[in-house]
Amino acid sequence: MIVINTSNISNNNIEDIKEKTEKLQNTNDELRAFNYTISHEIKAPVRAIDGYARIFIEDYGTQVDKEGVILIENIRNICSDTLLLINKLLEYVKFADMEPTKEIIDTKTLIEETFNELTVGYTNKDKIQLKFESELPIILGDNILMKQVIINLISNSLKFTCTKDSAIITVGYVYINNENIFYIKDNGVGFDMKFSEKLFGIFERMHSENEFEGSGVGLAIVKKIIQKFEGRVWITGEVGKGACTYFTINEQNILK
Repeated sequence: MIVINTSNISNNNIEDIKEKTEKLQNTNDELRAFNYTISHEIKAPVRAIDGYARIFIEDYGTQVDKEGVILIENIRNICSDTLLLINKLLEYVKFADMEPTKEIIDTKTLIEETFNELTVGYTNKDKIQLKFESELPIILGDNILMKQVIINLISNSLKFTCTKDSAIITVGYVYINNENIFYIKDNGVGFDMKFSEKLFGIFERMHSENEFEGSGVGLAIVKKIIQKFEGRVWITGEVGKGACTYFTINEQNILK
């Protein structure tokens, strides 16, 4: 007969849980400290450089040749790009640290409102179509976090269809293999599928900044948020034919 001392197992499990909890708390504290450092110790010098460059152009722009002015403007552009990257990284840290709330979300209304907000002022808005291929369920989730998911996905579709004579952004929902799958697809420039996994890394880009602006953080934010809802996210595409991003929502968060 084999006798197992369950009290030791329980104590070991408790200690293991405590240790992992402490490590997680330390990691969160480090993220907050990192967030503070970037906000106050890095952004300030970049803003200062941009400010000095602006003053130089305003006060001495007539005393330097055209090439000199271009160089100073390049400095300002680099500062602007750097601040954009820092802000996106701060967004990533913020959303990674947020604890989701539970509220009722009408996903179709959320997508329509976000699309309208993102296309305000578009001169070619009449060439952009937002289509729904199916009914979208009402879900239970954090409205702020879900809106960030939609903002990033719709923004990507708008960005990568901007060269099209007619841009089509299609939204839909399917229930397959016990998964509630939402998708947003477009008829944009697409990408090579061999790079699909890299797209969700921080600062990963499939196109140069000369082709399409962006920080390369949007999909990383999407992935982090969807994981908070115990879901998964993936993307498919084909060069010249567009892309489609899918994400799942846990069954317990689907209302109807």
